[in-house]
Amino acid sequence: MYGFLRRPLWLLSHVLIAALVVLLIALGFWQRSRYFEERYKSQQLQTIARAAPVSLNEVISDSGTAPSKVPEKARYRRVKVAGKYDSAHEVSILNRSRGGAPGAWVLTPLVQADGTAVPVVRGWIPLQTNGEKPPFPGSEAPTGNVTVTGNLQLTQQRGSFGSTDPKSGTLTALSRVDLDRFEAQLPYKIEPAWVLLDGQNPEQADGSPAVIELQTKDPSQNFSYMMQWWIFALIALCGYPLVLRMVARNKAKGDQTPADPSLRGGDSDEIPWAAGLGPNAEGELSP
Repeated sequence: MYGFLRRPLWLLSHVLIAALVVLLIALGFWQRSRYFEERYKSQQLQTIARAAPVSLNEVISDSGTAPSKVPEKARYRRVKVAGKYDSAHEVSILNRSRGGAPGAWVLTPLVQADGTAVPVVRGWIPLQTNGEKPPFPGSEAPTGNVTVTGNLQLTQQRGSFGSTDPKSGTLTALSRVDLDRFEAQLPYKIEPAWVLLDGQNPEQADGSPAVIELQTKDPSQNFSYMMQWWIFALIALCGYPLVLRMVARNKAKGDQTPADPSLRGGDSDEIPWAAGLGPNAEGELSP
């Protein structure tokens, strides 16, 4: 009944299914290792991001460092900076949602005592009727000396997709926090990293713009992929024997000769599909 399993094409099928199962299991273990790795990174970053703030100079010692040269380990460090907001050079960062609602980030330079500025994302505002161009009524930056705490972030760069900002001119809105492009329209130097605000003194009036919660990579996606790969492997491992059994049963049924004469076209020896064929008036076969 299962003799067909030893035929060359079926042997090849066995090998391919076995290789597929091994591959799926291996992919599941790879996603498992990624899950634990990303979970550990997320926990570490959350610890760093919630630590007591330190001076910006402790994290970035060289103010002349290019934004692209700031080490990755500086990301998410909680820092404290002081200065005065320069609202005249405030811009919005477009296409930023919050809770599913469209809007923008408000990016304002905080000018320090030495004349250099720290770009600060003060928070999020909903979609504006003026096309998300400053000033933003109700979201004005505090005047006078301000102390800001927040998480240090690195300059953002355009990936394979996404809009491109004009290389020249003074823009009131940017597609991303591109520090090189932002500095090109400012009358002073800026630090090679920006701050995602989580608090300031004095506090923002009326709670606008809304403080943006720090987002780290969620490892649950890797866990989902791990389970998916293993479920696929289980389906292949359990489903293939069922397919073989079905094929074997169909072959066994196809090899049997019906014992009931009615299934063989009465008492004649004719095969069923040929029963009833005979010559017509013109001598041709017809049903």
